Amino acid sequence: MSEEAVAPESSESSESTGQVTEQVNPLQFDPSSMPEGIRNEPSLQTFDSVDKLAKSYVNAVKMIGGEPEKLISLPKEGESWDDLYNKMGRPEQPNGYDFGDDPEGDLDGFREFAHSSGLTQQQAENILNLYNEIQQEEGNSQEQALQDMRTNSEISLQREWGRDYDGNLDYARRAFAQIASPELGQLMDDSGIGSHPEVLKAFSKVGKMLGEDSLVVGSGLGSNRISPEQAKNEIQSLYADKEFSEAYRDNRHPQHKASMKKMDNLFKTAYPGRGKVR
Repeated sequence: MSEEAVAPESSESSESTGQVTEQVNPLQFDPSSMPEGIRNEPSLQTFDSVDKLAKSYVNAVKMIGGEPEKLISLPKEGESWDDLYNKMGRPEQPNGYDFGDDPEGDLDGFREFAHSSGLTQQQAENILNLYNEIQQEEGNSQEQALQDMRTNSEISLQREWGRDYDGNLDYARRAFAQIASPELGQLMDDSGIGSHPEVLKAFSKVGKMLGEDSLVVGSGLGSNRISPEQAKNEIQSLYADKEFSEAYRDNRHPQHKASMKKMDNLFKTAYPGRGKVR
């Protein structure tokens, strides 16, 4: 009786296929064996083997799109943020920010602020540009407010003084030029208070009290005595001024006397030692 051949358990062995199947016995994972700070982390409770945990980590890194050694972690409480700020693009030192021409170091304080706040070069520039825009808008608004005040002041005084407007305004300007320092004139111009109706009315009264002979020649509020050449130019301007010319040549005009004195003072400045010239 012939012996029966014993059939192999598998028709194909790993050797016949040319492949070697790696047998891996997964290691058991127990979250309770982890450090106290993370052993109760809910996300770890779903893993029962180390290989599952490893696969989850690999997938997470791929989704983030970065290599593990390049991942940034937030500092814990009490730790320095300097390393994180530098990795995000902050200059290592405050003088590393480049804001263009700044020879006097006016922006050094802002550099310190930007560095301590962890700002990158681009972020610091954005804040600085925004600040400059706000300053420009405030400056424009202030200038517009001053211009509006000057316009309203002129309208108010023209209504109050009527035909005496030019003469009274001239008294105010010349009185101011007589008694005010250049510093006060600059302050009046910068603040706009020199155009306020009450200020102009007050200096107009002062000018009348001083009298024509005591007043310097000039039409700019806060200006000093003008030069002969400037006086000649003002004479020509007044000749071309229809209203002034009318008052100057008509002895019945209410402003004739004031216009005559003004023109006489201008001629004295323009042509010293030559008397009146017409």
